Amino acid sequence: MLSLFRKNGFINSLLLLAYTFLLQIIPAALGQGRIPPSDIVRSPFLASLLHILMLFIQAIFINRMVIENRLHRDIMLYPGVFFILYSSILPEFWSFSHLHLANFMVIWALHELFQIYKTSSPAVEIFNASFLIGIASIFCPPTILYLFLIFIGVNNLKKMELVHPIQILIGGALPWFLWFTWKFWRGHGLEVFPSFGNHMGLNVLEIGSTTADMLKGGFFLFLLIFSILLYNEFRKKKHIQAQKKMDILYFALFHSVLVGLFHQPFGWNVLLLGAPMLGIFAGLAISHLKNQTLAETIHFILFLGVILFQLFYFVTLA
Repeated sequence: MLSLFRKNGFINSLLLLAYTFLLQIIPAALGQGRIPPSDIVRSPFLASLLHILMLFIQAIFINRMVIENRLHRDIMLYPGVFFILYSSILPEFWSFSHLHLANFMVIWALHELFQIYKTSSPAVEIFNASFLIGIASIFCPPTILYLFLIFIGVNNLKKMELVHPIQILIGGALPWFLWFTWKFWRGHGLEVFPSFGNHMGLNVLEIGSTTADMLKGGFFLFLLIFSILLYNEFRKKKHIQAQKKMDILYFALFHSVLVGLFHQPFGWNVLLLGAPMLGIFAGLAISHLKNQTLAETIHFILFLGVILFQLFYFVTLA
């Protein structure tokens, strides 16, 4: 199955939609009343449809970002494949939520941030990246912390100038100004900032200690350590531009942990925030394997494992 995504063709990209459907159809069909409903839309059918489309669009965006910025010597779709696979693992990922919308904005912001390297006057790109983070923070307030990532990214890709922090702050604050203006016009302006505060705060005591909690936390920690160990492998034999952008992806992964810890209320669905970066790293790791049969086998085991876990999860709930 993985061989279908070795090339960046229209049909290959379209197959990502079918791939997403296969990994989401069981939760969509059997999850009614068994997994938390969407916090974005009320219709279960519409939520499932938007969920599949959102994962597909994000996977396309991720693949485009990897290819355009030459983060790998070959043109392939593995990062999007493993992004979808990771986003289908845990039951907390199986309902369409505000985190999917926030992730989409963060991916787009990273794409804008990477364009800074190619331009001598990056004001537009800096503003766009910060503005998108501001929009993401309306859906998920702790993602406002990604503005520090924009600051780090600008400093990494360009020589930091005094005007750049100002552009970042204006870009990040403008969505909130517009949101407050809209709410104020409708008579609900005073609700905006308390709502922000209610959904942001560090409270590690909320992290559970059950066996399931330990497994979920350990699973993410394993992927985090695995990605760190492959840092030099991902950077070697790449030009300086790709190395700098790879560094930014690592900073983005660490920021996703920080954002997740500040998310209120805390839930294991915050592990979804690391999906774009972990999908990219997993895709690059698999593509570096010289034995394609081994790569196919690993992917098939993971794919089948997710499907079987979904079936087991709903059968045990029945």
